[in-house]
Amino acid sequence: MILPLAFLASACGGAEETGSEQEQNTAAVGEEAPAEPTADLHAAQPAEFDGATLVEENSESGVYSELATVKYGEELKASTELDKPECLEAAPKWASLDTVQSAPASVASYEWSEGTVTHIFVQMGEESAAQEAMAAEVESDCSTYTATYENGTTAEYSLTDLDTVPQVADESRAFSVETSSDAGDSRMYSITYRNGDILGTTTVMGSGELADYQEMLVGFTEAAVELQQQKLG
Repeated sequence: MILPLAFLASACGGAEETGSEQEQNTAAVGEEAPAEPTADLHAAQPAEFDGATLVEENSESGVYSELATVKYGEELKASTELDKPECLEAAPKWASLDTVQSAPASVASYEWSEGTVTHIFVQMGEESAAQEAMAAEVESDCSTYTATYENGTTAEYSLTDLDTVPQVADESRAFSVETSSDAGDSRMYSITYRNGDILGTTTVMGSGELADYQEMLVGFTEAAVELQQQKLG
C-alpha cells in the first residue's frame, strides 16, 4: 500500500507491507467514525474531481493524532531508520507540530486511472496558528536521504521544490519526492497550502512526470479550497 499522506510518504512510502497488515490498516480506517466537529470537515472533501473518485472506506475524520492513517504511519516511522533522522518530518514540516496534532482533520483517498490522489486538511481554529505552522521550514539537507526498513530493505529518497507550480489559496508550496528501491521507482507530487485557518496537502502519486499530474494536482486543490469556503466558511 502507498501511504496516503504526503508527510508520511516522504519518509516511509517505499516500505512494503504484507497482505494482513494492509487488511488491518484498511479495516481500521473504515471503522473510524467521524465525530463532531470533524463530521463537517469530511463533508468539505470533494466527492469527485476530473475522474478522481472518493473512496469512502479509505477516508476518515477525527483529531489529527488519533486518525488511524496517522497512527499507522507513526508505527512505520518508528520501525524505519534514516541516515538523516531530521528528515523524518521533512514534507510538510508542520505535520509534527503539537498544534496540528490536536486539531480536527479529515483524510480522503481517491481512485484515479493515472495514479493515486490523496487529500488531508487540518482546521487550526485560528488563522495565526495556521500561518505559524505554514512557516515551518524543511531541513536544508533533506534534498536526499536513505531509509532502511524493518525487513532490511532500503530506499533512496529525493525531495525537490517545484517552483513552477502555481500558488493555491492564501499561500502554498509544491514539492516532489522520488523514491528508488529494489521494488521499483515512484514519484509523488504534492501541494501543501493554507486557506485561512486551514492547512492542507494534496498528493498525486504514480510513475509519470510533473507534466502528467500538474493539472490534477492544482485543479483538485483549487476545487478543495473552494468547497472548504462553501462548507466551512
